[in-house]
Amino acid sequence: MLTPLSAEDDDARRLALLAEVGAGRHPQVVRLVRPSPTAAFSRRDALLPGFAAAQEAARAHGFTPIVRPVGGRMAPYHQGTLVLDVIGRSDDPRRGMTERFELVADAIADVLTGLGLDARMGELPREYCPGQHSVHVTAAGVGATKVAGTAQRQTRTAYLVSALLVVENSAPLRAVTTDVYAALGLDLDPSTVGAVADHAPGVTVDEVAAALAGRLEP
Repeated sequence: MLTPLSAEDDDARRLALLAEVGAGRHPQVVRLVRPSPTAAFSRRDALLPGFAAAQEAARAHGFTPIVRPVGGRMAPYHQGTLVLDVIGRSDDPRRGMTERFELVADAIADVLTGLGLDARMGELPREYCPGQHSVHVTAAGVGATKVAGTAQRQTRTAYLVSALLVVENSAPLRAVTTDVYAALGLDLDPSTVGAVADHAPGVTVDEVAAALAGRLEP
């Protein structure tokens, strides 16, 4: 069973691995983490006038605000989510960015399809932290909800592809995202904030983690 990791410890370990892989001390690393409640803001968010109010809104919901090194807009996560990091070495990390995004998003969609879900890569209108390499699930009675987002960072000699997959308990994530985005002045359709278990009741983080590890481990 994956043990929840604090936002600060998770970010520190991620950056340390990125440096170690870039220096050639490790081969490609696939890392699966079950995080503690965190509101992961981007550097773009931190420049907005409502950033301080947004941080307070996150804290009011029990989510620790951090500014992460990857991503476009605030993404929330808690113990019902799975953070997936793929870290590799490259002499030209900017090459292959799109292919790496697609590799990770496709792996997530394939695992969810294996659970009997209609999972596809693509951006939903007014989703949180929007991106064309998001993964959403569609089901009768539930509609389409975003369950995963991807982001990427490069150093001179390494890359990090990070994905956030929401497996269980979407309600707290929907609530914190609604209030944080209102404080930041960002558009959001709260109904797009979802979890895999909204569509497949009973599925667990550990079950999905095991399936992803088998799909992505080098």
